[in-house]
Amino acid sequence: MKTIEVGFGDKTRSLYPHVWLRENCQCHQCFSQGAIARVFLVDELDLNIQPKEIQLENGGLLVTWPDGHTSQFSGQWLHERSFSDEARAKQRSRSNLKKVFWGSDFKIPTMDFDLAMTDDRALLEWLVVLEKYGIILVENAPQKPGPVLDLINRLGFARPTHYGTDYLLNIDHHVNNLAYTSSKLGLHTDLPYVDYPPGTTWLHCIRQHEGKGGDNDLSDGAHAAQLLKERDRYLFDVLTRTPIYFQDSGFETYDFDKITRAPTIQLDEEGNISRLNISSQSRDSLMDLDTEGVLLFYKALKALNNILYEISIRVKMKPGDILVLDNFRVLHGRTPFDTDSSSGSRCLHNAYIDWSELRSKRRVLQKKFGVELE
Repeated sequence: MKTIEVGFGDKTRSLYPHVWLRENCQCHQCFSQGAIARVFLVDELDLNIQPKEIQLENGGLLVTWPDGHTSQFSGQWLHERSFSDEARAKQRSRSNLKKVFWGSDFKIPTMDFDLAMTDDRALLEWLVVLEKYGIILVENAPQKPGPVLDLINRLGFARPTHYGTDYLLNIDHHVNNLAYTSSKLGLHTDLPYVDYPPGTTWLHCIRQHEGKGGDNDLSDGAHAAQLLKERDRYLFDVLTRTPIYFQDSGFETYDFDKITRAPTIQLDEEGNISRLNISSQSRDSLMDLDTEGVLLFYKALKALNNILYEISIRVKMKPGDILVLDNFRVLHGRTPFDTDSSSGSRCLHNAYIDWSELRSKRRVLQKKFGVELE
């Protein structure tokens, strides 16, 4: 036998491998409670270890090993680390909340800026909605540069890029990014040309174009990819296994020349859609494919693009709005506008923060309020 079975008061049971119990001994010699870090190393681990003795003690286990070392595990500690299917599903939700897909009839959830800045319980609800739906609109922020970073700093740290920790999007026809122009922008994710793009995109509208245009197209890319998988599995597979070059170069805060190679649809270890890399603006004309592969890629990309617009919504931010998007999932675009037809030029304040920061804050607030999520 290489495991021990433990039963709990809620009638659930779990097997625990001996080798796992030994490696996860919680005594001060094997684990640092202050650093929350394992001191016992794999170097010292015997894969075939067997307990010399196992005793029930104070509602937990006391395990004595062949070398005389003892390990004590509380029932609660073991229960939280159960290997049952149900327990593991609960553990996954602590890491990442399950996505909720949306389409063309979707209404963007909203949150008041001052409430998000002052009320931790409301902030927790806000973070849960953002993680599940990948989008939220913060309203009534001050109409000046700065509030977007104030809210980000309440959650963690802004993700710096070659634009700095944040940047203003004003119209300038002599720049190296189409976002600074009044041209139409297709649905895209931000910065797909870096190895690990920012997890979320924050767009704070300080001044909006007053005439026609300047609206944002928004689409749930994870939903679109799932629909493509259901409608044409072959084309879906093309986009998951065909790496494409993305590039950008120029000068912002420093000279940069960014290139990465990634598939349009990325999957996690369980085959679930984890990230999309889409940008007509920065997808390179260099393609590491033969001509047949190029034609097949375009066919698959066009199919996905059609679905993205099929399920998209269109909104026009008003001054004081902060649009927050899951940059791994929700694509955004912009309709063209005539700069001469507005009394003031459109101005947005843009910044990023990674999901590791946001999920960390969500877990901290869950613990504070004793909230469990599925």
